[in-house]
Amino acid sequence: MLIGADPPVIDYFIEALIATTGIAFASGVQFVVIGLWRRGEGIYLSYALLCVCIAALALGNVLLLRADTLAAATEAVRWMITAAIASFVPMVVFIRAYVGAGTHWRMLLAMGLLTAVFLWVNAVAPTTLFFSRLEIDQPIVLPWGERLYRVTGTGSIWGLAFHVASYAVFLWALGRAWAQYRGGDTLRAVLLGGCLVVQFAALLWGDIVVDLLRYRVPYLDAFAFLPFVLLMSLSLAAQMRQRTAQLEHARRQLEIEEGTRRAAEHSLRHLAYHDSLTGLPNRASALKRLAESRADALARGGCGALLLIDLDNFKTINDGLGHHVGDRLLQAMAERLLAAAPPDTLLARLGGDEFVLMLGLRERTPPDVQARAERIAQDMIALVSEPVMDGRRVLGVGASVGVAVYPVGEEDVAELLRRADIALYRAKAAGRNTVRVFLPPMQQEADRRLRLERGLRAALEQDCMGTQFALHFQPQITAEGELLGAEALLRWHHPQLGEVAPDKFIPLAEETGLIHALGAWVVDEACAHLRAWDRDGVAFGKSLAVNVSAWQLAHPHYAARLVAQVHAAGVAPARLTLELTESALLQDFDGAQATLQQLADAGFRLALDDFGVGYSSLSYLQHLPLDVIKIDRAFVSQLQADAGNPLAGFIVDVAHRLGIMAVAEGVETAFQRDALERMGCDGLQGYLISRPVDDAGFRRWVAAGQQAPVA
Repeated sequence: MLIGADPPVIDYFIEALIATTGIAFASGVQFVVIGLWRRGEGIYLSYALLCVCIAALALGNVLLLRADTLAAATEAVRWMITAAIASFVPMVVFIRAYVGAGTHWRMLLAMGLLTAVFLWVNAVAPTTLFFSRLEIDQPIVLPWGERLYRVTGTGSIWGLAFHVASYAVFLWALGRAWAQYRGGDTLRAVLLGGCLVVQFAALLWGDIVVDLLRYRVPYLDAFAFLPFVLLMSLSLAAQMRQRTAQLEHARRQLEIEEGTRRAAEHSLRHLAYHDSLTGLPNRASALKRLAESRADALARGGCGALLLIDLDNFKTINDGLGHHVGDRLLQAMAERLLAAAPPDTLLARLGGDEFVLMLGLRERTPPDVQARAERIAQDMIALVSEPVMDGRRVLGVGASVGVAVYPVGEEDVAELLRRADIALYRAKAAGRNTVRVFLPPMQQEADRRLRLERGLRAALEQDCMGTQFALHFQPQITAEGELLGAEALLRWHHPQLGEVAPDKFIPLAEETGLIHALGAWVVDEACAHLRAWDRDGVAFGKSLAVNVSAWQLAHPHYAARLVAQVHAAGVAPARLTLELTESALLQDFDGAQATLQQLADAGFRLALDDFGVGYSSLSYLQHLPLDVIKIDRAFVSQLQADAGNPLAGFIVDVAHRLGIMAVAEGVETAFQRDALERMGCDGLQGYLISRPVDDAGFRRWVAAGQQAPVA
């Protein structure tokens, strides 16, 4: 440096413009990358183009202020105006996206046409869009000595139109910011409005102070865009962080929902294939596994076994103590059965108090798997039979088990399960708390039973009872030979099976609920025979006895229906004797006593059949309105010459002490007749007097006055 020379001048203004150019361009590049990464999101790409236009405007200012010729200055002005015109479309798109409004294609088309016109005029005009005449002016000298190149000239009509368009865009943008503020998005609206106000002020500065009043000061347009670039970048970055946080929160929520959905699916899948009370596999799961095991047995050899387990006496506990006690008992039984099940087996609950155990394919022959199944069943029965403590109550149940080995010719899983059910039915019929293995004759008996049920149902539903069923009559006489009456006995002639014994189809009718319709038909037939005998003068005795099932007596409306039925038939109730078994009374003694009292009040005679072979109790006998006690044939058959202390005499004495007639059934020998006569028995019934005969045979027997056996 020379002594006395002026210090070098630092171009602060130019350097600030260059810095503005760099900041704006860097923001543009950054948001181009962000916009492309965000899959072309409009707000980021339009803001990036706007930043590039601001950078170009600042760069044009640098070129103008450092120009050394009028031609260079003219090109710099043309560059600046091009950048300003090009900013119209991204400015509109950005503002609408920033305030949350979509961009209409008509507005974009209009702005695009206006921009194209301005760009074309600016490109072809000799002195740019702004000026009709352009010349060099005195340079601007800033306080620190920096000299800035300056031009002046006469404005053009196109320049005025550009200024009007610029003011319109700024005012529209301010209006959108105000609407955003009123909509509640305060912070973002204030940032946008502040930036627009600064730019609008810079625009007024250039148009009024610099152009109109001719002050020798530089334009501040480029600097006015700097707050816009910085603040909007921060705002968009904050918005992007907020959206990223929202997306992250949404992602976490979706992960939580996905976990919840998977847990729900797992729970539903578990519920679909497991029992909710015991946690064991349910019927659907057991049948699926059984089908798979049977398919493996058919494909690879080996044998398996299906154990169908039913709890004995569970219904009594469940109904008497409540379902909550029954549920706890089922859970305890499930734990015991699971403890007794070998590791290679599957235990499942079919429903109610039925469980199923499926043995694997370890054994190679049916006898081996059958022996193993019986051993396991016996262990389970022993374990289940142990008492269960429920609070202070001691509960006792048993188990009946039906076993079916597979594959041994069954068609499918349904038939295999049916075989196990048949074996279970046999186990229950054998006294319960035992195990039975399915054998082919069981299927034949089950088929026969099914044919009987179908035939019985068809006879009732198709109204062909009169062609298949008939009443036979067995006379009842006194020891002196006087006819007391007769017992009506139902007979069934099956179209294919022939004669079916009552002990075969009566229990079946009771189990299927057909006993009510069958009993009503019997009463109708009995009343019809009574009317016919009265019409024809048949002296059949005092009354006709018909049997009543325990299921009929348990019906709440049985007494009322029977009274109405007999009255409708035109028969006095006193001419019918209703014979009941002890089991009909013991199931619900209080209810049975009330029903019998209604029947006695209506005039029916009541007889207790098969007395002495059940749970006979004198304590309840004296409370029932009975007219007749029938001595079971088991006691009559004991009346032999070498037998002592016959119980039949005791029953006769009890009946007489209670004021009830005693009628012995099953009288087959003269010795039995004489012995009963000596005991004072009131009535006799059996083959010695007559076998059960049809209506014609009974009429002949009465007419002939016979008391000897009838062939």
